[in-house]
Amino acid sequence: MFKILASWGFLFGAVAGGIISVLAFDFDAGKVATYYLIPYYLLCTALQYVWPEQANQFEKNEVFTDALNNGAMFAVSGLQNVLTHALIAATGSGLLFHYGILGEHLAARHLPFAAQVAISYLVFDFMFYVTHRMAHEVDFFWRMHSVHHSAHRLSVVNASRTHPVDLIWRRIVPAFVVFQTGVSQEAFIMSGVIGSILATITHMNVDFKFGVLNYVIGTNEVHRWHHSDKIDEAKNFSVFMLWDHLFGTFVYKPRGQKRPAKMGLFNENHYPVHHFFGQLFVPLTWKRMKARQLADDPLAHIPPTSTNPRPTATVATPVTPAQDNAGDSVTA
Repeated sequence: MFKILASWGFLFGAVAGGIISVLAFDFDAGKVATYYLIPYYLLCTALQYVWPEQANQFEKNEVFTDALNNGAMFAVSGLQNVLTHALIAATGSGLLFHYGILGEHLAARHLPFAAQVAISYLVFDFMFYVTHRMAHEVDFFWRMHSVHHSAHRLSVVNASRTHPVDLIWRRIVPAFVVFQTGVSQEAFIMSGVIGSILATITHMNVDFKFGVLNYVIGTNEVHRWHHSDKIDEAKNFSVFMLWDHLFGTFVYKPRGQKRPAKMGLFNENHYPVHHFFGQLFVPLTWKRMKARQLADDPLAHIPPTSTNPRPTATVATPVTPAQDNAGDSVTA
């Protein structure tokens, strides 16, 4: 009971703190990030050493790779914001209202602020579900998204292990769709802060226990299954779990098993698991890597499931900067 109370208290306390900070800083996103979100991220990282779910044992080059990824994320986030604003400026927000297809009075900005925030959050999360699922099921997008799934455990630090192109397109598309509802910029900022707080919890290596809340929010207990190397377990594509329930992609095993047997890519042969620069070029070296995987193991293209493991185990081949940097097969 203590774990549930502590877990719920942390989650709702963090969200409440985010809401208060947005209001206190008068919707200044820069100040909210500086004085609330960044300290919040640091607190979440520290908690992983106080109350870990898995031992904090690092693999060779893991910390260095994730440090570079975090630095890249800050740089890419700035570019992403510029591109988002440029896209909105070029195409307009609320195009259906702008061109008179829908009456201006139907724009979401005329609704009470709380309703705008709810619309902004739900629309963004739905589009996040769509783009995230595409990133897993469309080979072109998986080549980039595979970078995020190369980590072998959840951590706040490796939540930023993403390919820059993957990070940009899966943020810009949902943001653009949200603005077409006609919500105010203030509502978008508020929903974005709430979403960032919840998304951080999904990756925390902390021994939280959320109970029934796991069926509503993609907590770290639920998100672990998303990082399984078994294709039938690697689901849970949203943060608000409504979409996963509706489309049959919700996976959670509350009894007997806390996490997948293995997290990461199902075939790491020739993949630069802990090599930042190698991961940047994974989309370009993908076909060559696939050929090398099949040469090593003719069954390398067959993803395992929780009931049917691959007939032949593939042993990961270490990749060094001097070697070709290649990718992984489509799953996880």
